[in-house]
Amino acid sequence: MKKKKMILAALLLAFSAMVFVPLSASACVGPDGKPVVGVDGSEANSTEGCVREIETEDHFGVEEDFLDFGRISELDRSYTKTITIRNYTGSDVIIDVEAAKDGDFILADWLAFVGGATHFTVHDGSTYSLGVRAYVPSEAAAGSQYATVKVTDANGYELEVSAKIDIATDGFAYNSEVAGSWVNPVNLSDKNVAGAKVKNTGKAGFAATYEVKKKNFFGGMDWEVLTEDQQEVKPGSEVEFKDESQIGFGVYNVEQRVTFVNADGRIIESKIARIVINVPIWLLAVIGGVIVLIIVLVIVIKKHKKHNKKDEDDEEEEDDNEDEAPKAKKAEKKAPKAEADDEGDDEIEAIAEKLEENGEKITVHIRD
Repeated sequence: MKKKKMILAALLLAFSAMVFVPLSASACVGPDGKPVVGVDGSEANSTEGCVREIETEDHFGVEEDFLDFGRISELDRSYTKTITIRNYTGSDVIIDVEAAKDGDFILADWLAFVGGATHFTVHDGSTYSLGVRAYVPSEAAAGSQYATVKVTDANGYELEVSAKIDIATDGFAYNSEVAGSWVNPVNLSDKNVAGAKVKNTGKAGFAATYEVKKKNFFGGMDWEVLTEDQQEVKPGSEVEFKDESQIGFGVYNVEQRVTFVNADGRIIESKIARIVINVPIWLLAVIGGVIVLIIVLVIVIKKHKKHNKKDEDDEEEEDDNEDEAPKAKKAEKKAPKAEADDEGDDEIEAIAEKLEENGEKITVHIRD
């Protein structure tokens, strides 16, 4: 009886081996040799309904390329995001992480890794969730902050994940102005020199944009954009825009626009529209020479006319003198005779008066 039981157990064991070995051999297996989970959540025992097999990768990977902590309004607290590191390289990977600064932003100083993990191992065929915590201090200024999380393996292969946080507090205040804006009306080259300065005196940063475009003054062409630029204006800073694009010689309508944020947080625009003349230096020199020549000719002509008039006046005076000379001589000749005649008349009148006194009366006829 015992012998029959042993034979029956052996037969059952053999049958089980025949049934279950093919099933496990046909299961979906990943690079680690473990069954791949099916779409229903159970281990797949056939190729039908299996999740796609994971291929071996040359390096580890990071599923996120950007950590956005969003716009926060509460200070003196922490905000957490997660980076997922995956390893399907065929071997374990040793990982180092660090928070690096992005320009002058200080977000890197606020970042920490949950559990203090900066050096750890990610086993082959698995993933690792790394918590990244941003602690925002109470004295944090309003605006955007940026940083970079660097993930490196023992072989020096590195991936970077950008991080950003926007801070809006009760002290969130914009205040900016266009400190200067100009378009030169006359240029001595084929470059249009224009520019503007935007100053931020508020507590929040903003992006200022700059645009310069031209149009032929005499028509025949549409507006052409010469310069487009955008710069971040940080609190307490000033940025300068400058346009030195090739505009060409000629006469143009030039328009410059600067957009910035006012105290209410609204985007406003400062515009300058001006006629611009671009001429080469040699042409300006020629024009200047012609103007000087014209002035010299005018002066010479005026002097010449003045000299001619003086000569004419002198000649007229000499002619007048010549005409008066004979008349004067005749007058001189007549003068003695007239004087003599007058003296004779006086004597006759005196004689007539004496005769009348003696009672005699005579009539005297005086002939000229």
